[in-house]
Amino acid sequence: MQRPKRPKDVSARRHDLFDAALRTFVPGRLVDLGAGHGGFSLRAARAGWNVTAIDARDERFPKDDAVTWVRQDVREADLSGYDLILCLGLWYHLTVDDQLDLLKRMSGTPVILDTHLATEQPTHDLSDPVEERGYSGRFYAEKGWWNRATASWNNTASFWPTPESFYRMLAEYGYPAVFAGTPWVTTDRTFFICTPAVANR
Repeated sequence: MQRPKRPKDVSARRHDLFDAALRTFVPGRLVDLGAGHGGFSLRAARAGWNVTAIDARDERFPKDDAVTWVRQDVREADLSGYDLILCLGLWYHLTVDDQLDLLKRMSGTPVILDTHLATEQPTHDLSDPVEERGYSGRFYAEKGWWNRATASWNNTASFWPTPESFYRMLAEYGYPAVFAGTPWVTTDRTFFICTPAVANR
């Protein structure tokens, strides 16, 4: 199967969706998980948020005091006390166990999540369909994870759930209302606003 071509305006579309999603919340304390280059952290800081950016690699962090930059594995981060969690470009680099653990730790806090899913038109090479912990999806091989800044951290394969399994996973872990950015950024990726059933106070 031939993969669809990547649209030329992916970055601009992602910025538009992120800015629109962020405007649905009142600024407060925000944590950006797997912040990478820090571009979205800085956009949030400019929009009035108190931002902490966390990533296991810090070589791409910009030198900008508007954000608190933390080098840490997101699987070990304390997520309590935040008003909003960003999970942008991280989800599809995690195993299903790490995804479920992250959902437990995020529970009760609204999340803006940007990820690839295992759709019928993938933009990356994926495994044949699999079932993991009762969820349908495909594996993505994390080639060069040990020295590539945009790869996973310490796992060789990540899990991309199907859209149906993704929504079920979120609902089962406390996010029954999920709003997808449409049209999607690519045929298998977009932003999701995940609203908790019971918000943290």
